Amino acid sequence: MSNAQHNQFKVENLAVFRAEIPLFDEVSFSLNSGESIQISGANGSGKTSLLRCLCGTSSRHQGDISWNGEAITGTSSTFYSQLLYLGHSLGLKPKLTVLQNLNFFQRLRFNKNDQIIHETLNQLNIEGYHDELVANLSAGQKRRVSLCRLFSEPVKLWVLDEPMVALDAQGQKWLEDSCNAHLDSGGMIILTSHQKLKGINGLQQLSLVKPDFSALIASQDAAQ
Repeated sequence: MSNAQHNQFKVENLAVFRAEIPLFDEVSFSLNSGESIQISGANGSGKTSLLRCLCGTSSRHQGDISWNGEAITGTSSTFYSQLLYLGHSLGLKPKLTVLQNLNFFQRLRFNKNDQIIHETLNQLNIEGYHDELVANLSAGQKRRVSLCRLFSEPVKLWVLDEPMVALDAQGQKWLEDSCNAHLDSGGMIILTSHQKLKGINGLQQLSLVKPDFSALIASQDAAQ
């Protein structure tokens, strides 16, 4: 890992709720520069809900989430300038071209840099589609376009929700190699996946566990 600034992302006793019902047992973990974690669990276990809380886009939780020792709600631009979240919906605008989409996101936070966009599109074998409307792309091509943002928007913390979906073997290998390069440069990664990922170095594992509702009800009855 390079001598880049050290960062830490820390989660303590975090519980996430839907209609005041906890989705899983409380979780705690921390990531330092160069570290990554895979969050797993059955469909409906709360993986996406957890990621949204970690990114500060949902407040349906209890517990502490901090970036370099400061709660993410208080870090303002410091935390969010170093965060890139790629969710299921990908966030692409179907009526814009591939290049227009990537330029839009890049210029929200960084100076326009078409060269790095074209280089990444070329690595993902979709360079010839930069003037194509996103609406005309296949699911796999849309996924590849969204993944270009990992390099067109250089930040330290990647939060990726099922990033391997719709990727072929070559695309999955590219993503694993990209993750390892990001970690080697001092980056951090939080991701979800139904499959065990063996190509990302040092990937920690966190499995979400359904709450024991019988014990929860008993404790509530006792409190009354």
